[in-house]
Amino acid sequence: MKTVVQLAGSGLVAATCLLISRYRAEALGQSYAISLRHTLYRQIARLPKSRHEQRRIGALSLRFVGDLSAARLWFGRGLPDVWSAAVVIPGAATILFFLNPGLALNSIAMLGIAFSAMCTLAWHLERRHRKLRSRRANIAISMIERIAIAPELDLMGRTGRELRKLDEQGAMMRRDAMARRGRTASLQATLQLGVAFAGLLMLWHASQNSIAPATVAACLSVLALIALPLQNLAGAWDCYCAWRVAREKAAKLLSEPGVLRIGAKQAEPIVVEVTGKIDRTPISYFAKSGTFSTLRSEHASVVARCIAGLDTHDGIDVRYSGQHSTPKVAFIGDDHVGLQGSLRRSATLMCRKRPSDRRIAEVMRRFGLADLLSTASGLDQRLAENGNGLSAHQTLCLDLTRAVLGKADVVVIASIRWASCQHRLTELLTPLRELSSATVILAEDAIPLNLKQNSKVI
Repeated sequence: MKTVVQLAGSGLVAATCLLISRYRAEALGQSYAISLRHTLYRQIARLPKSRHEQRRIGALSLRFVGDLSAARLWFGRGLPDVWSAAVVIPGAATILFFLNPGLALNSIAMLGIAFSAMCTLAWHLERRHRKLRSRRANIAISMIERIAIAPELDLMGRTGRELRKLDEQGAMMRRDAMARRGRTASLQATLQLGVAFAGLLMLWHASQNSIAPATVAACLSVLALIALPLQNLAGAWDCYCAWRVAREKAAKLLSEPGVLRIGAKQAEPIVVEVTGKIDRTPISYFAKSGTFSTLRSEHASVVARCIAGLDTHDGIDVRYSGQHSTPKVAFIGDDHVGLQGSLRRSATLMCRKRPSDRRIAEVMRRFGLADLLSTASGLDQRLAENGNGLSAHQTLCLDLTRAVLGKADVVVIASIRWASCQHRLTELLTPLRELSSATVILAEDAIPLNLKQNSKVI
């Protein structure tokens, strides 16, 4: 009876340990994925805008899907299996040796041979993962980038061609996936064969040396304990190879230099001064605090983005009231930037503390957005991502509203939308003058004639 109780108790303890280990392993994997996601997003946010534009959006998005999954599986499943094997296998081998040294040496020798064969087969698994990841990434990136323009591509008659290309990529990925799965399965099969031959060798040795059946049964039970963590090692190696490939991509992204954008509200109006040289062209620009000025040059767009803190240039030095610390800047470029959500949310994206609805509506009306507010849902109406569905003039007015509500120190306007609204500039400039004390810099020709007396031409 005592033996039965001990066996039942050991089984209960083993089941509890397995449950806790799996639970904590999943928590570890998720925690690591959260941390990595945070780090990757911060790095992407700090990339210079020009570098960001050179990269494929689908490739950046993949960092948050495939690579994070690889990290989660390795730290949440593979690494715990390695630790489990590191504890269970030596312990079980020790018990096996105390039960019968002869049986232990024979079985461990056979398992060692099987493990060596597995290591030989595992050598090229990372290469399989690298090929499979490349195939999977190409499909994912292509789909991410094409889904947004699928109706336009269909209008061009390209749907059939895109589907054929997708099928071809899928066939190649299936081939590589099967090759990778076959290599992983071969590792597990090798270990299973090793365990089977170790058991047969144990039985043969027992028959030759007249070892008691109870001892043989106990040794076989211990051998079974060794078999499971050994098989899990094959899966752990598969997870590790996937993580190594993903880690290289993540490390490459994290190694890229970023731009430190502080964006803190300053206590007084900002003077902007730019000096330097671009392609041997001297750059000298000065904007008085709280004024409207223009920035004219063949490199005006580059300088404007440097002033805004979106980009850096080795030949450009930007100072804000004599300092390099970036103030709170609102940059209005060719495209409106907005997250999907309410009109209220879009208008207050720059605000650390959201103003009252009354204040938001007041500023929006001053910039001619009363028509948006006149709908039944008002500030609660839903806007699509990046203002899709709004006119260029409406998105420009929304950007200016955002700059005022966000209390920007410097407003940099380098947008073709501004140039297209020349006949309505007074409606935009007057409220901007009255509602904000920011230093406003208009790139290229984005300034009316009556403001040129305050401008400095490069």
